[in-house]
Amino acid sequence: MTFTSLEQRMAKNYIDMFPPFVPDENAPVSVLEQELFYSLMKSFYQLAFDEPLLFVASLHEDDVFPNRFNKSAYGKPKLLRDMKKFTKTIDDLLQNMFLLGQSNNVKLNKRQQVILSRIGIKDFANLPTAWTFMATRKGADLSAFSHCLFNEDYPYTSDIYARLFGEFAYKKLEDWMLEKGYKRFNIYLSMAIDCKLSLCIVNPKWSKDTPSGGFEYKIKHTGIAALLEPCVVNPQIFGVCIPNDMIKTYIENFNSMSEKLQDFVIKRHTKCWGCNFCIQTDKTGKRPNAYIPTIYKQQTYNLCLRFPGYAYAFNHIDDELAEQLIEMLTFMDNFAPKNKLANHAQ
Repeated sequence: MTFTSLEQRMAKNYIDMFPPFVPDENAPVSVLEQELFYSLMKSFYQLAFDEPLLFVASLHEDDVFPNRFNKSAYGKPKLLRDMKKFTKTIDDLLQNMFLLGQSNNVKLNKRQQVILSRIGIKDFANLPTAWTFMATRKGADLSAFSHCLFNEDYPYTSDIYARLFGEFAYKKLEDWMLEKGYKRFNIYLSMAIDCKLSLCIVNPKWSKDTPSGGFEYKIKHTGIAALLEPCVVNPQIFGVCIPNDMIKTYIENFNSMSEKLQDFVIKRHTKCWGCNFCIQTDKTGKRPNAYIPTIYKQQTYNLCLRFPGYAYAFNHIDDELAEQLIEMLTFMDNFAPKNKLANHAQ
């Protein structure tokens, strides 16, 4: 998609993360009132896309980081600052809208007042009923408010990410995981990257702990994690979760994998490139690099024990990849602890 400005590109991420309308039919506000608030919020994000100059004083030429994992290599340190300057104006207004719904004494600046008037809000003492409901109901939070997550039992994040990754194949993978006892977790505003609504679907047999989000660090469960990182060229991404304490076991049992899975692992798994991160604290100079030499079709590959996660990350899923990931998860789950049962799920 072609963008007319950097700001328009950033606004598109809000549209992408806005779910389809699914009301809570048991809520104390009517379905019609919920739909009216949904339409209002949808028009808010569309306004940011269509007229970004309502939100900031000037626009920047469109640009984006080509690499998620090494942004500094792009050599544009001001780019992230410019991106966040625009998203901050949206986020600040969303926060004020949430507080207005709680009848807090909120002082809106002139720009914010103009934006709200453009979506039909001029009388702040008489807000739409569903607006105040979403801001004041028990457990109300900004993520649910800004994404119109009316029904607390509905998997909105699954709908969002299925649309972004590929509906049929993603649902195939997710349905398989849920049938096998995996649990779905929504992660709100708790990740180091700028993702306000991410998703984890994990196998609770591995740990009682709630996943913290993401697929790279402090992983305790098998499964997948999906998120959207606004500042990169392909913002949507999901990755396979490999528990940190089973990576070694996973590679050591390479010969137990089917040939199809072996081929997938060799193509995807990170090979040691001598970054020496694994030995940076070694003062003796004798610690070996953390990899396992693995032979496949008469060739040796040094499979990394520290950074496998980002290599199993994808922007899109098709039927073939869904089948490969199902086989990979099935294989890893053969090593799940038998005495650990999680009791936390969302």
